[in-house]
Amino acid sequence: MIKQTSQILRDKFNDDIPDSVDGLCSLPGVGPKMAYLAMNVAWNKVAGIGVDTHVHRISNRLGWVKRPTKQPEGTRKALEEWLPTELWGEINKLLVGFGQQTCQPVRPKCDSCLNQSICPFGRKQTGKKAS
Repeated sequence: MIKQTSQILRDKFNDDIPDSVDGLCSLPGVGPKMAYLAMNVAWNKVAGIGVDTHVHRISNRLGWVKRPTKQPEGTRKALEEWLPTELWGEINKLLVGFGQQTCQPVRPKCDSCLNQSICPFGRKQTGKKAS
């Protein structure tokens, strides 16, 4: 895959990476999450939210999506409907660390989470009421 991607970058993109989400997604192994993150980092363009498993899980737990989403791409679309564009570039960084340390997929640390009072999932886990 690396050799194939290198050849595509040489032949189609003048030895650089594409400067569009569509161009990045045309590369083998590159999906929307990586394309949006690359656009932000490589080109300083915020074209969308890079939604990985952490952003997907936490957004659903916090109720940031109108209806629970099954896939990260659905979560991305739901978040982009209401989250101000100026926050799109930083939401991934914030939620990934939080998801790795506190809001883990198995045995989340709801008892010590600072978001417990605003988190429907955390309140259910701890048996506490909304404040």
